[in-house]
Amino acid sequence: MARGRTVAWLAALAALAVAAPLALVAAPAQAATAAKPYDFDGDGYPELVVGVPDLTVGGRAEAGGVTWQMSRNSRVTTDESLLTQSSAKVPGASEEGDRFGAAVASGDFDRDGYADVAVGAPGEDGSKAKDSGSVTVLYGSPDGPTGRRSARFSQPKEERGAAFGAALAAGDVNGDGYADVVVGAPGDDNADPSSGGFPASGTVTVLLGSKKGVQDKGSRVLRGVRGTDHDYAFGSALRVADVDADGRADVVVLASGAQNRDGAAYDGSVSFCAGGTAGPTSCRRLGRDATGGRYASVAVGDVSGPGVGRPEIVVGVVAGEESRDHLDVYSLTGTGAATRATVAQLDQAAAGVPGSREDGQFDDFGAAVVVTELTGDAYADVVVGAPGEAVGDERAGRVVLIRGGANGLARSGNRALDQETPGVPGGSEEGDDFGAALTVVDRDLDGRDDVVVGVPGKNDDLGRVVFLGATGTGLGGADRNDDQLSGFGYAERLDARYGTALA
Repeated sequence: MARGRTVAWLAALAALAVAAPLALVAAPAQAATAAKPYDFDGDGYPELVVGVPDLTVGGRAEAGGVTWQMSRNSRVTTDESLLTQSSAKVPGASEEGDRFGAAVASGDFDRDGYADVAVGAPGEDGSKAKDSGSVTVLYGSPDGPTGRRSARFSQPKEERGAAFGAALAAGDVNGDGYADVVVGAPGDDNADPSSGGFPASGTVTVLLGSKKGVQDKGSRVLRGVRGTDHDYAFGSALRVADVDADGRADVVVLASGAQNRDGAAYDGSVSFCAGGTAGPTSCRRLGRDATGGRYASVAVGDVSGPGVGRPEIVVGVVAGEESRDHLDVYSLTGTGAATRATVAQLDQAAAGVPGSREDGQFDDFGAAVVVTELTGDAYADVVVGAPGEAVGDERAGRVVLIRGGANGLARSGNRALDQETPGVPGGSEEGDDFGAALTVVDRDLDGRDDVVVGVPGKNDDLGRVVFLGATGTGLGGADRNDDQLSGFGYAERLDARYGTALA
């Protein structure tokens, strides 16, 4: 049985965000061609990466680890690897509650032709501050990441409970040709005098890539709105994408919202931090949700089609006790200080959206969301995770495919898939949490993105990931359709919740 879903928002922040692969904005020519994200061995084919923050290592619960499976020369191999902070040449040590692997993001940070990966450990204790968090960068090679040259980063000024590394994203935000690492610390600034007894405001730190790899020199800390109109838990989820269509990569930041110690709820919000030659220098709030829900996930894509305005920002909002799960779709106009957003809301009561809308914290529709083109019509489609959705008599979870189109998200031709769908393995069981995490990767190496679904509650919290292949008209079972931690030959699998964090 999976653990209960009703948790305090701040305690759940470390598992909120996962960075999906994003194309880097065009940059000046360098000595080597930058590898695509997650292509660790530089052969043109991406690897599948799974963070396992609940993994027990050496008897230490929730110490965490990260796994990947190599794709070599146009074929998926059985070469599977697992690294933890107990692995040779990986900085630090595996300690209870570190949650190494809670977030992962990839880019070619040193532009040597091999993709690298950043791994968040938001529960890492600093030298003086408990749970201040850290980020470890593992560098790619012909053999994939091995721990050689790896480096660990923390905040310049560690703060207790900051959870630095709870969210990660990667992309070239200053246009110098090197991918950079963007780090969320949603528990940071808890001691901000203006916040009084309220929850943490949160921060986002940009660590710059270079010929020598990721550097903390020149790093910049970004903050959201302060004062009585706080962005609470700013940095709980991140994406890097060119959302203002100026040719430069920008940072999209979620503030999940929070509860204070008296139980009062505060809305989530979404902000955009424009890229530039110095990287992002400030952030502008685009909107916030007033339904009492939690801003849980974010993705960016052209759901209205390429060449029709700008890409949309799609945010999953998980319900509060008296609200309903839904998506907020942000469409942007204007530039700089004049940037504005209009918001369309979509939930399972809308025509053509599979599933049933429920009040309260049940379905978790929007707990995870990805945007990619799956149906061959040039419009990006949205896949939404609903890990609490009932399948028959079991709350086992589903994913919902919502098609993009000339008028935005479609109200027909959409589809729900679960573990009872033909071609999808597993069989639905109470507490599976099918759809708790999502990412996209060309897993069958046919040139089209496939959707990878996390099922962390499967088999009494051992966990699993399931692959849904792009069919040209939607999604279906993939040729190789699931992966489990047992394939890595690792003994300490109990309660690992494999599939909690997907890259």
